[in-house]
Amino acid sequence: MVRVSNTILAIFNCVTLLAGLVIMGLGLYIFARGGATGCDKVLQNPLIVVGVAITAISLLGLIGSCCRVNFALTLYLILLFLLLLCLIGFTVFAILVTNESIGKAFSKTKIMDFQNWLRDNLADEKHWNDMKSCAVQTKICQDNNHKKLSDIQSGCCQPPVSCGFVSNNATLWNRPKTRAAVKYDSGDCTAWSNQQDTLCFNCESCKAAYAATSRKEWGQLAVANSCFVAFALLFYSIACCARSNNKNDDSHHRFRGYP
Repeated sequence: MVRVSNTILAIFNCVTLLAGLVIMGLGLYIFARGGATGCDKVLQNPLIVVGVAITAISLLGLIGSCCRVNFALTLYLILLFLLLLCLIGFTVFAILVTNESIGKAFSKTKIMDFQNWLRDNLADEKHWNDMKSCAVQTKICQDNNHKKLSDIQSGCCQPPVSCGFVSNNATLWNRPKTRAAVKYDSGDCTAWSNQQDTLCFNCESCKAAYAATSRKEWGQLAVANSCFVAFALLFYSIACCARSNNKNDDSHHRFRGYP
């Protein structure tokens, strides 16, 4: 009789196998299409890597639970354990780079500058160019006249208030006629352009807005990741039970084979 743990594990891995194939397919579609835009470039490689990993692990889980192949289940447990270590490591790292006080304390250890990692990562020219391309592609600065602006829209879609620019509409701003008390010829004020593919995407205020938003999102991801770790631990335990069931069945069949 098929044991309950084997059945639960098989159903779970059927679901994750389908999810892995869909994720991998999306990544391969972006790659095969060619001419990837900024948003696509950000997603392409992670989608392929995550999709392949989920598919491979799920296949091992299915073979081990349905066909009761202990070697496959052993590999499944090893890979799932490594995945758990990666998830736990990522969760700890996310907490270090998003929690200011903890990040500042660990930065003193000289391992790395956790406190400013997100900001420095965004400052990398290649990463920032991809982010700008993605922002232009998604048209985040359009139709923002009659709604509350997000941090990114405030920092990237309009010039800083200190520049004293006069608004014609959401994305068209005129420089002040006089320079009295306004130094609009330096910094973010000169970086502003009314061209829709430029606006304030080269401004420091835009980078700061992206860093603040990323900090919030990484914090939320750390919480979600913690829940996923607990979920994965549950199925790791179920897989251990399924492996034990397979061993017991093998022993029982061998014993019945003797006269």
